[in-house]
Amino acid sequence: MITPDIWFTLYSLANKGSIHSKTVLTTSELGDLMNVSQQTASRRIALCVEEGYLIRMHTADGMLLQITDKGKDELLRVFSNLEVAFTPIQDDIVIEGSLVTGLGEGAYYVDAYASKLREALGFKPHLGTLNVKVTDEDSRRAIGRMKNTPPLVVIGFRHKGRTFGDVICYRVKVNNEIEAAVVMAQRTHHSEDILEVVAPVNIREILSIGDDSKITLTVIPLHMVT
Repeated sequence: MITPDIWFTLYSLANKGSIHSKTVLTTSELGDLMNVSQQTASRRIALCVEEGYLIRMHTADGMLLQITDKGKDELLRVFSNLEVAFTPIQDDIVIEGSLVTGLGEGAYYVDAYASKLREALGFKPHLGTLNVKVTDEDSRRAIGRMKNTPPLVVIGFRHKGRTFGDVICYRVKVNNEIEAAVVMAQRTHHSEDILEVVAPVNIREILSIGDDSKITLTVIPLHMVT
């Protein structure tokens, strides 16, 4: 887990624009920014570079600093935890829909994201997605409420020359029985009324369901995930 010293260093640099571009700072300026000595600031920068959270280049005007993708991931993790802490407890968010057959691409993408999904969700996903079609207005509103809750974010990556975008995940319980997650990819061929769900098991087999079966997805707030 990231230490408070590293997190606050990254946070301080983010406030200077180092997430989106390279920032020029001296260790003295960074020390003033974090209210620590120049030596402490220099040591923290070196640690961030060593851990892969930061890129550093020395110039005549000081250090050229930019936060890496790994550093951004850590800041997003803290951000998500704070959002959860500030989110008030509300009524359950329940989405209802019917089971439909997907486009046959779910297994490929779940396999490609498997390690990252396992890290984010805490389980190895079954290859393939459960596709739930939402038709009623109450469930559409429930989807909107779900999207206003803190998500788990799987950061995109490149593999064999191909770009895989970010995936937003919301923890849910399927039919009040199986813990799973709604996954929303940056790039999808599905309409907005189709939700893709991943789980550690084959939901169709476990629940003995098929196309047109009624499905309920109860959103699990992150602070209630076990």
